[in-house]
Amino acid sequence: MSVIQRAKEGDKVLFSRKDISLIGIVKKVNEEHVEVEISNPDAARIMEEIPLTNVPHEQYRIVVL
Repeated sequence: MSVIQRAKEGDKVLFSRKDISLIGIVKKVNEEHVEVEISNPDAARIMEEIPLTNVPHEQYRIVVL
C-alpha cells in the first residue's frame, strides 16, 4: 500500500497535462487538489489562458532538488 505525499504551498510539483510534463509551484492546497502556478509559455503549450491550473493530489509528484 502506498501513501500519497501531499504538497504544501511553495512546493514544486511535476504533473502531466495533455501528454506534456510540466513543473509548477503550489499556490494553494485544497481538499481534493492543489492550485499550481505554471509559466506563461507552459500555459500556452497546454492552451490555458491563465498560468494557474488545478491538479488532483493523485496526479502530481513533489520535485526535490
